[in-house]
Amino acid sequence: MLNTLHRWLRTYYRTVFAITLLTVIFWISITYNYLLFHTLVELFSIIVAFAVFTVTWNSRKMLDSNYLYFQGITYLFIGALDLLHTITFNGMNIIPNPIYYSNQFWVATRFLEATALVVGFRFMLQKRRLNADLVFLSYGIITTLIILSILVWKIFPICFIEGVGQTPFKIYAEYAIILMLLIGAGLLLKFRKNFEPSIFQSLILSVSFAVLSEFCFTLYVSNYSASNAVGHCAKLITFFFTYKAVVEKGFIQPTTLIFKNLSDSEKNYRTLSENLPVLIFRFDDAGTCIYANKAVQLLIGARPDFFSGKDVSQLGLPASFASCITNLLAEARLSKQEQELDYSFDASKHYALKVIPEYTSGHDGFSYLIISYDITQLKITEKALQDLNATKDKFFSIIAHDLKTPFTSILAFSDLIAKNTLKFSPAKLEQMALTIRKAAQNAYSLLENLLSWSRLQTGALVPKPELLDVRQLLTEDIELLSTIAVLKGITLELAEETAGKVHSDKQMLNTVLRNLTTNAIKFSHTNSKVILKAVPKGSDILFSVQDFGTGISPEYMERLFKLESSFSTTGTENEKGSGLGLILSKEFIEKSDGKIWLDSTPGSGTTFYFSLPAANQPNTVA
Repeated sequence: MLNTLHRWLRTYYRTVFAITLLTVIFWISITYNYLLFHTLVELFSIIVAFAVFTVTWNSRKMLDSNYLYFQGITYLFIGALDLLHTITFNGMNIIPNPIYYSNQFWVATRFLEATALVVGFRFMLQKRRLNADLVFLSYGIITTLIILSILVWKIFPICFIEGVGQTPFKIYAEYAIILMLLIGAGLLLKFRKNFEPSIFQSLILSVSFAVLSEFCFTLYVSNYSASNAVGHCAKLITFFFTYKAVVEKGFIQPTTLIFKNLSDSEKNYRTLSENLPVLIFRFDDAGTCIYANKAVQLLIGARPDFFSGKDVSQLGLPASFASCITNLLAEARLSKQEQELDYSFDASKHYALKVIPEYTSGHDGFSYLIISYDITQLKITEKALQDLNATKDKFFSIIAHDLKTPFTSILAFSDLIAKNTLKFSPAKLEQMALTIRKAAQNAYSLLENLLSWSRLQTGALVPKPELLDVRQLLTEDIELLSTIAVLKGITLELAEETAGKVHSDKQMLNTVLRNLTTNAIKFSHTNSKVILKAVPKGSDILFSVQDFGTGISPEYMERLFKLESSFSTTGTENEKGSGLGLILSKEFIEKSDGKIWLDSTPGSGTTFYFSLPAANQPNTVA
């Protein structure tokens, strides 16, 4: 607020000083020689008029006001007519002047000036750029017609008669000009929001002094009278405020704004660079550091002035990191093109390094901007996408191969039965029917797992926990799979110590138990057994499914729960599987806040374990 007031007062005092100085100069001139006074006033006005045009024209690309652009062009022609008014003034003896051309040029010029003030508002709200060529052509024609009508055709009305004074036409023309100026003032007030306050103030003062000037020119009888002199002084002040408005808008303010914006931009970019969470260096063409931002300072633990004048090896960076920067700088210096690579501080932290050559004019040549930013999350996301892609490939592989295999058996055996029913014995038909049934059960089991897994991946499968008795749950599982076990000569046993309750989704838990038990049967030898057990252990219930079959080699154990590994083996009787059951079981258990693992010895058997929070614990699934 104080700065604004200070600027306003400074501008005000400068304006008052300039007006006072000019008034003193012209008062001395008028007391010494009126012709000198008139010439000085008009020459100053002409200079101002041409200056208004010059500034407007040269700043037209920055000037965003069509109104001021129009006014600026107009003042070229106003200045030209005022020049003719000056050289035809009585006593100048440059152009023979039997009928006071000077007064005629005055009326014509002031009418042109007042008209421009009003007509300019026609372009005020026009969004398109003013057509300068059309304005030049129009005013060129009007100015030429005025000059011809006064100097050649001599048809312009007489404005002053020696010994009589001003003609009625001249006086009425002055009042008409005053009326147009007042209309212009009214339009200025109407559109004041379209002008900056200082510009509006200058324009309204310009119009006010123009009205005063024209009023003075309705009163004089002699061209050398006091009212004529006052009118000329008021005219000069009018031009001064017009110049002030156009120059401030078209030149001073835009250039001030440009340099202010440049300074602000430099500060903003420096602030941005200093506060970005990336490492930013700048090196000159000799490989010497000339800038390092705060992130680099924090990494190394050094002050800002530490980096200046040092090469990469002296900055205290990790050796491998400094080596990468040195190599990239060398490549960028040779090729003068951007260079980039990925760098890892360790297995868990990954960064991207980029060197950007920057050409500067003068003797500085090239400098090199180095940016290093953390891409750890990007690498994690990339790995996740690779896993998802592997998941998709595995999923389609299962559908294309594993799901097709059981249906191939079903179709083949059913076709044999249909075509050779009378040829096969009842025992052979029974064997084929059992094979078809087994293939159908495998297909159904696989399809069920696929559907459950796909629903889980899309978020459609939401756990619905309920209180479950683990002994009853395992008993139901044994009853469900006993038929499959009997066909292979396997006994399913429930451990006596099985007890406890969990709060879990029954369907998910049944799927896990079914998959683990089916796998145990698949890899068990004939006449062996599978033991199911669930016992309290700490805050959890520990489930286990134990078989005494083929076992699993250690190198394969980690691959069992990874879909992308595509790991699956055949059972003791060449039973085939997709490997999806274990993966689905792992996801179900983890979704229920549990863990799953296994213990296996090749040739002796395998035990799968999983734990779930006990129902009476506060961290149970809800």
